[in-house]
Order: sequence, then C-alpha cells, then structure tokens
Amino acid sequence: MRAVSQDMEVARDSGIKVEQTRILSIIISTVLAGYGMIIYLQNMGTLNTYNSHNQIGMFSAAALLVGGASVSKANIRNVFLGVILFHLMFYVSPYAGKNLIGEAQLGEYFRVFVSYGVITLSLVLYELKKKRDKLEAGKKLATKEENK
Repeated sequence: MRAVSQDMEVARDSGIKVEQTRILSIIISTVLAGYGMIIYLQNMGTLNTYNSHNQIGMFSAAALLVGGASVSKANIRNVFLGVILFHLMFYVSPYAGKNLIGEAQLGEYFRVFVSYGVITLSLVLYELKKKRDKLEAGKKLATKEENK
C-alpha cells in the first residue's frame, strides 16, 4: 500500500496489482471508519444515526490536530495520541465545568469551544509557519544572489 501511495507507476512496474491494492485499502478504511463511527456514537451516549455523522469530521480533525498532526503531514502516532487526548477531554470536561462553574452542562460547551479552538489555532499556526518559511527562503535566495 505504501508503494502504491508513493508512485502508482513504479508500483505497477514492480508487479504490484495497483487497482486491487487501492480497492483493498478503500475497503479497509471504510470498515475502520464504520467501527470508529459506532464507537463515537456509543461514547456520545446515544445511537443517533441520522445526523451524528455530520459532526464526525470536525471531531476527527480536532483529534488529529490535538495529536500533533499538521495540515500537510500526519502519521499513525498522531492518530492514537489524538484519540486518547480527545476522549480524555470528553471525560474531563463535564467534571471541569462542574468544579469550575458549578454546572456540568457548561463543561460540554467548553469542550465544543476547545474542539473548534484547536482546529482554528492549528490552522493559523500552520499558515504562520508556512509564511515564515517562505520569507526565510526568500531571504536565503536574496543573500545567494548578492554573493554572486
């Protein structure tokens, strides 16, 4: 699967059945996503299958970003770390709301705020880093031109 994802033509020339591998990877990812959705729905306390899927993308992105993934690169370590930290936040936020403010429901609002905040902060930091790297590359190019 790694060879196919890196370069399909080289994988095909190496004798790997590219289309079969792609179909297999789609099936595996769909089954894992289905299991993940069932676990997600159970953790929410209800098995609401009609509109809960609308929220899974935001929670998945937040879990990845909490795990240390960036917009351009993520690995399996980021996934597992993010899932653990994100579910820990689901567990801790009602208690934090109850202890800090006196009402557990406010912990739920805090959790949603943190979820959106993590996504926003990660995207902003990624863009700032990208702009900073672009400026540094421009400065290096300018100094290289001056030295010629």
